[in-house]
Amino acid sequence: MSRNLFTEFMCVAAGGMIGALLRHGTNNVFEGLFGETSFVTATTIENIFGSFLIGFIFSLLNKHNIENEKLNLFILTGIIGSYTTYSGFMAEAFLLLQQSALLFILYTLSQITIGIIAVWLGISFFKKG
Repeated sequence: MSRNLFTEFMCVAAGGMIGALLRHGTNNVFEGLFGETSFVTATTIENIFGSFLIGFIFSLLNKHNIENEKLNLFILTGIIGSYTTYSGFMAEAFLLLQQSALLFILYTLSQITIGIIAVWLGISFFKKG
């Protein structure tokens, strides 16, 4: 079966548009209800809810033997991936945990540590410019 990259990109793009709108909506609703806080933010809600959704929908599709790549790209990569990239990270970490606790620890700690360093580098480069 040959892949149609254009169709795959359109599935991700359509889902991504929906996910981005949902993320913006979540931000607005959260800030309207709670204002700005220092610990729990709209991003916290998006990350946790997105992680729940990716696990739930992945399981739902598998339970019903739905192996539709376009549907997976639209919902999992597009909508949920755009709503929160954290959910993809959590799904990958969970799969690694099932293989090896050491791989899981190395993966999560390195991703978080390197990510924080990358943010710091980005800020530092911006300040120098």
